[in-house]
Formats: sequence, C-alpha cells, structure tokens
Amino acid sequence: MRLFDLFLRRAGVSAAKARLVAPLSVSRLTVICPRHELPHVRRQIYSGLNGSGIRVANLEIDHSDSHHTAQACVTITCPPELRSELMQRARLISDVPGVLQVKWAERQRIALN
Repeated sequence: MRLFDLFLRRAGVSAAKARLVAPLSVSRLTVICPRHELPHVRRQIYSGLNGSGIRVANLEIDHSDSHHTAQACVTITCPPELRSELMQRARLISDVPGVLQVKWAERQRIALN
C-alpha cells in the first residue's frame, strides 16, 4: 500500500481523494427476441437504460442459437445507489413487445493474489 501511495503522490493525486471514488457496479443483461424485432428492441434498450447515471457500456448481438431469435448482451455500468432504478428499468425492458426472455447477471469480480 505504501508503494501505491508513493505512486499516487508522484502522479499528483491525493491518496485520500483516490479512496473516496465510488466504484461503479457492472452488470450484464441478456435480452432474447425474434431476429426481425431486434432493431426496435435495441432502441428500447438504449432509451430505457441511458440516463440518470446508468450507462450502457457495451452491446453485443449474437445470432448463433437459432435462425429466428437473436440475443442482445448488454453490459451496464451504474453507481451502487442507482441499483434499484436499474432493476426497475430492466423490468420495463422485459415488458417491451417482442422480448421473449430477459436474463440478469452480476459481473463476477476476480481477485488476483
């Protein structure tokens, strides 16, 4: 820890300020829908999630499971205090016409020793 504090001092950053930065929560949402509905569902995902501190960090489309369905894997970052807002907006996405299934998963943290 002392080495890290030395690095921060040389970079011109106060160690106390560096510890006060709140970590962002990173989650992953998988939305399954018919392939022809994907553009509409994608617009609904962005309009439903972007805003009030919640940010869509990445959106990947996977067509490999079936010729008729597609999966949109959405990586979302938000502060921990907006977690309930994120859950509410994810429930609203499941109500969008054309959405077949919504899967929710926390991104697992890996500790390196």
